[in-house]
Amino acid sequence: MTTILIPEISDTGHHPSFLRHVLESVDQEDAHILLAGRPNLVSHPELDSVRHRFTPVEVQLSKSEEARLEDFSRIGLVRRQFCVREIYARVWRNLTLSYQIDMVVVPFVDDCVYAFAAVGAPFRQTPWVGVSMRTRFHFPEMGITSDRNSGSIVGGVVFRRVLRSPTLKVLLTNDPTLMHYARARNEKEFSKVQYLPDTCESLVPLDKEEARSSLEIPADCKVILVYGLLSERKGVFNLLQAVAHPDCPTNIHVVLAGSQDASVERFLNSPAVASLISSHRLHLVAGYLPTSVVSQLVYASDAMWVGYIGFYTMSGVLVLASRHGLPSITSEQGIVGYLSRLHRCGIPVDPRSQDSVLTALKRVSRGDPDLDAVAENASRVFSTHSQAEFARVFRAWVRAAGSELST
Repeated sequence: MTTILIPEISDTGHHPSFLRHVLESVDQEDAHILLAGRPNLVSHPELDSVRHRFTPVEVQLSKSEEARLEDFSRIGLVRRQFCVREIYARVWRNLTLSYQIDMVVVPFVDDCVYAFAAVGAPFRQTPWVGVSMRTRFHFPEMGITSDRNSGSIVGGVVFRRVLRSPTLKVLLTNDPTLMHYARARNEKEFSKVQYLPDTCESLVPLDKEEARSSLEIPADCKVILVYGLLSERKGVFNLLQAVAHPDCPTNIHVVLAGSQDASVERFLNSPAVASLISSHRLHLVAGYLPTSVVSQLVYASDAMWVGYIGFYTMSGVLVLASRHGLPSITSEQGIVGYLSRLHRCGIPVDPRSQDSVLTALKRVSRGDPDLDAVAENASRVFSTHSQAEFARVFRAWVRAAGSELST
């Protein structure tokens, strides 16, 4: 039996749910999984259903490491990359005293990719598989717009250097544009890039009236759902300011569902949203959301908000909405905006422009029939995104990497 180490330092956002999908995908008869992370991760309720599939390894961090992981300044992000590498190196080194580790799977290699490129992966000769979700250097060539200099020469050099690592067996990506970019390259190392479609929960269908009743949402309104880890980057402030504007139809309601960061908590207590709260047009479902509640949220809604700011990579929230017939209001930038325009599977807006957001909200308010076509296109584009397909692809590439080791 193969022993696979999965190290992960984050316990927020979609990290726990992504790990659950990874753990569900590995055949128990093929592998023994060591999941190494901070106590809040290995005990996270998202992993309850797969707890029998892994051996938890709690990782204790020093105060210095905790501080470096929380420093998101420009120089702090560089230090953070090397800090993550150091933590993974220590985890791997300590566990090799008790286990014969045959493979390492790094589920969010973007957290340490620059450090891996600079000084190599810390697993010595142990082969590893990585998953990348935040690669952006290829954006200009693919026609993807963003505010940042995503197509930096440094980014491309870093990516190629990691691909050339002899111990890296495959680099999986949930970005279809990166997959297309890789297939157009002549360099041999780009054959390591393989597409891993974002997975999506298969939610139990609910009647809209029933779903709204369970959430205490009026039956005669139009609901915009904002789902996930709620932060300023999600465009929450911009959406709520547009909804509070006198020109916004009063039948537009907003549901904020998920964990709120400090900036969102402060904003919700500000005068800017007082009118929405007093008129009961803002609904809050805070904290961890089990699948049963996610079903209620999705089927109670008329549109999903994916109008993120400064976020340019693929969105699992877009996939969730698309797979369940919900049209999405998307940012016009990044991969989400690119796919929305290419496939007409979203309503692209400039989330920084109140007029742009209001135009989209008015379409939802009046039940614009074009929204049905948007939802149908989205459902078709993401029709293969499921846990079964994710598991098939992930399992196949992990097995292929394992087979290569034994030859």
